[in-house]
Amino acid sequence: MNQKEVKYILTIAEEKSITKAAEKLQVSQPALSLFLLRLENSLDVKLFNRNNMGMQLTYQGECYLKMAQKTMKLYRDFQAEICDINSNYVGRLKIGTSAHIGSYVLPEVFPYYQKSFPNMEISIIEGSSEKLESLLSHCDVDIALIHLPLKHDVADYEIISKEKYVVAFSQNHPLEKYMYYKNGEKFPYINPEHLADEKFILSFPYQRVRQVSDQILNKANITRPDILLTTSSVQTALRFAEMGMGVTFLPESYLKLFRCSESPNLCYMEPEYEAYWQFALAYPKKTTLTGPTKAFIEITKDIYVG
Repeated sequence: MNQKEVKYILTIAEEKSITKAAEKLQVSQPALSLFLLRLENSLDVKLFNRNNMGMQLTYQGECYLKMAQKTMKLYRDFQAEICDINSNYVGRLKIGTSAHIGSYVLPEVFPYYQKSFPNMEISIIEGSSEKLESLLSHCDVDIALIHLPLKHDVADYEIISKEKYVVAFSQNHPLEKYMYYKNGEKFPYINPEHLADEKFILSFPYQRVRQVSDQILNKANITRPDILLTTSSVQTALRFAEMGMGVTFLPESYLKLFRCSESPNLCYMEPEYEAYWQFALAYPKKTTLTGPTKAFIEITKDIYVG
């Protein structure tokens, strides 16, 4: 029994299809079918029933999966203990992150981390929040830089920071008359209810940035926004808003990643609209953290929390 074997069975169970599981695992369908056949023959049990509902775990299959997950957890815990004992540990830290979070967090954390763990190899896997949750559920990463809330209960986490969102729209936009200022704030404020008749440039529904945007709109009672464009790129959305094509939402920290030639209007929103997200470091549920993983969390907290 190894981690790959457990991952294959878990993915088949989740997808309820050999074909879909093979696509997700990036292996061929015949190879995955052969793997399952050989495993069932070696165990002399049937792990799945094939019916019109797809691939369904048998009772024996459920028992196998529970035992396999327990075994893999014991192995990870053993690795964690060995790692803590050995101060010169040589190993790999697998980090999951979205491209945006990683681009501004990791360069700040790594220099300090490598001083403490010079022999650790860092492996970075980039993907959407949906992919990161999948990686965490399969224990394919040690830690993930992610924004809350999680859609599924697949991980434990430590909250690092809470970050405001801003509304972006073009200069000389009619919405400017609704802007107001607060002492000491970097940007003015606007009530998002005034956006009801605007066109929106939003991310795709599976992206966390879109989920927060939808939350803001719902709080403003804008249940059917007029969406001009959907894009996976926050930078593209900001550029369209900057050029007067519509309105978009984005986290404030992303502004330092993009250059805006036209300097769009950027506005905060009042707390009742919950226009923020929380940045967290997540790790597979009920996992014993290794020394290097704990250190990564502590260094990140020192930098962002102080």
